[in-house]
Amino acid sequence: MTYRIESHRIDNPAYRIKEKQFQEKRVKKIDDLSRHPESIGTTSSTVYRYAKIALTLDPEGGKLETWEAWAAAMQVFNAVFDLSTAPEGARVQCVIDHEVRDLTATGPGHFTNAGNWETAFFLAVTCRDEKRWRRLCEVPVDLLREAGERGGIQHNEYVYHWVAALQAFVLNRPGLADHLARAMELSDPRNGAFGGDTLDRIVFPQMNAFRFFAANDADGFNRALAEGLTAFRDHYTATAESAEDVHGVVPLGLLALACWAHDRGHHHPEFTLEVESGYLPKYLLDGGWVGEFPT
Repeated sequence: MTYRIESHRIDNPAYRIKEKQFQEKRVKKIDDLSRHPESIGTTSSTVYRYAKIALTLDPEGGKLETWEAWAAAMQVFNAVFDLSTAPEGARVQCVIDHEVRDLTATGPGHFTNAGNWETAFFLAVTCRDEKRWRRLCEVPVDLLREAGERGGIQHNEYVYHWVAALQAFVLNRPGLADHLARAMELSDPRNGAFGGDTLDRIVFPQMNAFRFFAANDADGFNRALAEGLTAFRDHYTATAESAEDVHGVVPLGLLALACWAHDRGHHHPEFTLEVESGYLPKYLLDGGWVGEFPT
């Protein structure tokens, strides 16, 4: 059974008018890291936003420029943890936007948090960069908690179990089922988690899809993925304002899981991805640009 989930379009004329400017700003933001490595947290968010804008203009991700923007976002988000986990002041070489950057390690900061870890991880998965996603899985969850909650910043408890579950899956550690079950339980607003509809429509669906993927249950995964994409669409089309939110162009976690499922099908034909949607950009999903240039 093939599920077809229609996506909504984000049509902002300003994005096309300023497309070249966004590319130039991305280059400048990344170049500035050599002088201001402490800005890595804000730079990662900005570069990722530019990548999502590129997808609004190129929904299938078929243009080289879109892949460059997407790969750059992955590289910057992973650099957050390269700079955070190296000794403060050490020199760290990071490949970002076609260049090897010699950057200064910052040590852990507020940007060394579980939310950014999740974004870095899923971006690496969509780019098929196993070396990077495995390196992220070596980052201690306790470090993410300690650094991310400095200054009284509060994060939902479920996110630490979610990260631990992903790390256990990748590194074949014990505790996968326990951490995932706890993450799903704690993400329920009725159990004290904050975030409202975002938890039910964005957070829980990716955990649910991952549950079936980890169990190698193709039917369950396809059903959960389709439900998750539908919930994502409902979330971002709830109001006219949210329908234009660039964050609604793609559900990163579900896209990453779909990429894993797509690739698993090459080695295990019985596991077939049977979900089609504009929320799963064709050339990101099938890895069409992977290997086009060193990342």
